[in-house]
Amino acid sequence: MTTQDRFAPPPAAPEIEGWTSERVARALVKAFVTLDRLPRARGPREPGGHWPRHAREWGDELAAAELDEAERREREERARRALLRPTGAEISRMDTALEWLRDLRAADAGLALVTTLWALRAARGHSVTALMREKSWAPHTFYRKRAKALEFIARALNARGAAVF
Repeated sequence: MTTQDRFAPPPAAPEIEGWTSERVARALVKAFVTLDRLPRARGPREPGGHWPRHAREWGDELAAAELDEAERREREERARRALLRPTGAEISRMDTALEWLRDLRAADAGLALVTTLWALRAARGHSVTALMREKSWAPHTFYRKRAKALEFIARALNARGAAVF
């Protein structure tokens, strides 16, 4: 073995070709994140946007400093999300992923409901446990149905030869 062989990087692991349930899950969550970043449709403005913007005063800074860390991170994330608009490619991938949910709904509406609500909650950073509690769903059944739905979508995409993104 030569010195060059010893310091050569190891061969890259072969990339799994096609769609997997994990890739489908990431694409669905990303689709809902992109959907939330789109500009709102015409109509009434969101509450709080009616007054002109003003400079923050010292009292505002003190009140913000007293917020707990979770609330502060949530507000910063909401402000950042509103500023960054999705690209055309992100919107195209979002449309494609939401189309998968429509196809899943035609095959099994229950699986589509579980998967859609899960992806929406995951995209917004909300608790999936709270979702299961609200809907009175057993965790084992919820995760089994979600896994079945993601695998169904992955198999359908691989059968069609859909491009992986």
